[in-house]
Amino acid sequence: MSVTYRLIPLINLDKTTQLQVLEIRNEDYIREWMFSRNIINTEEHFTWIEQLKNEESQICLIITDDKNKPFGAVNIKNIDKENEIAELGFYKSQNADEKGLMTKALSTTIDYSFNNLGLEKIYSEVFEGNTRSLKIHKNLLFVEEGFLRFHKVKGGKRIGVHLFGLLKNEWESGKTRGSINTEIIVTPPPPINFI
Repeated sequence: MSVTYRLIPLINLDKTTQLQVLEIRNEDYIREWMFSRNIINTEEHFTWIEQLKNEESQICLIITDDKNKPFGAVNIKNIDKENEIAELGFYKSQNADEKGLMTKALSTTIDYSFNNLGLEKIYSEVFEGNTRSLKIHKNLLFVEEGFLRFHKVKGGKRIGVHLFGLLKNEWESGKTRGSINTEIIVTPPPPINFI
């Protein structure tokens, strides 16, 4: 039986599902690769969700299945209307075992960002050593634009940060040649009044 995955804005999910997203955010594996590694409490989580309701520079999309079970998130943040750019962030639960799910979710989000939000560039930062994320960026046509040496402290050790960028024209020409899959549904669509 085939599962239909969706990207649903976090603010549109019920409180039970929002709490399941908090559990994912607090998984050790997720926190290991986040810029802020502290455990997020319930109050902080729901305060953030309330802020998202009026936020015009960020959309948090949750990857769900047919039963609204969350598997991870894709954030489009620091949306800059004037320069038509935004930052991409993402994470997936260790309990989500479908191969390629995050790549599909990101492909759909990137396509949506360029074609519906009017962005011209998406950028991202990845910790040195996060091989999965580095591979996903390269598979999704991102170009490494730089490397910040000894840039952050992680686990008491200074490590570098890879800087990635993807231009709309690179995405449009590359997705027709490669195996980019945008089959995940964005529902309901986030507001498109950013640009």
